[in-house]
Amino acid sequence: MIYIDSNFDIIQEYWKKNYIVRTIDNSFFDIEHDFYEKDIFILDIDQFKTIDDVIEYFEIIPKSLKVVALTNQPKLAQGAFFIKKGFKSYLGKNTSKIIIDQAIQTIKSGNVWIYPQLMNFIIKNISIETQNDNRSKSLDELSSKEQDVASLVAQGFSNKEIGQNLGIQLVTVKKHVSSIFLKLNVKDRVALAILINQ
Repeated sequence: MIYIDSNFDIIQEYWKKNYIVRTIDNSFFDIEHDFYEKDIFILDIDQFKTIDDVIEYFEIIPKSLKVVALTNQPKLAQGAFFIKKGFKSYLGKNTSKIIIDQAIQTIKSGNVWIYPQLMNFIIKNISIETQNDNRSKSLDELSSKEQDVASLVAQGFSNKEIGQNLGIQLVTVKKHVSSIFLKLNVKDRVALAILINQ
């Protein structure tokens, strides 16, 4: 299920037209809900006055929900901030349906979805702490194909783009990415990119 919190009718209409969604109201958090592993919470951050208000609200959202920030004017620094805080993606309201579909599938599978420009910004400008044992890990532990995949992940390519670039199936790319995460003890693409670019 996709839950959406937006005060703007046009945003609600878009999501209802393209996805199975439930629009939430003020009483949503007063009632106990059973959420599932693949449930996503779309949060329209433009309805808040300040970023602090967004974070305060984010902290009351059940941790089992994967939260996506939605905004009219995406900004790289703001996107990096929300990703670092634990949001699973940061999307513009004018993002194409194809990209939104990719983001939703990536998030449902338990990963963070970040568009390439934001990924590059995070890698270059934001210091995200990695565990000490990650630094001691070496890319030598990866097979040559996994090294190729890891390199493309670090450059911000999506799984589909990696498959096209390397001439391999999408399912194979996903298996390589999972294996890389396991071998290098990283949780997501951002952590992998930082490790590779250190």
